[in-house]
Amino acid sequence: MIQGKHIVIDARIRPSSTGRYADRLLHYLQSIDRVNNYTVILSKDDDWEPTADNFTVKRVPYPQFSFNPINEIGFALTLYMLRPDLVHFCMTQYPVLYFGNIVCTTHDTTMLDSTRSKDGNQWVHKIKELGYRFLM
Repeated sequence: MIQGKHIVIDARIRPSSTGRYADRLLHYLQSIDRVNNYTVILSKDDDWEPTADNFTVKRVPYPQFSFNPINEIGFALTLYMLRPDLVHFCMTQYPVLYFGNIVCTTHDTTMLDSTRSKDGNQWVHKIKELGYRFLM
């Protein structure tokens, strides 16, 4: 018998428009994979529930997009405590302090060429842009 892996899917992006990708991924994985065990990470207010026995949910208080170091450290520690064989991040934003095996979906690379400051503070914008380029 094949021993399944523990795969964590960071689906905190689910409530956004880009979250349709995560929804479809979770929907179809539940119908085709009965070997691996999945932990789906959701925002604390997300009411999604799995339909397959090999899927569980872990709700976390950490926002999807955060430059707060406490959130980054807390989320990375949460991932380490889950002891996954693989983590799939459904968006490019993932904790830089997590060094396990990862798969990261990048939906587009527009941000690498055309970004603009939303709040008018060019210094903050440049720091955020450098962080995004680092993740890419």
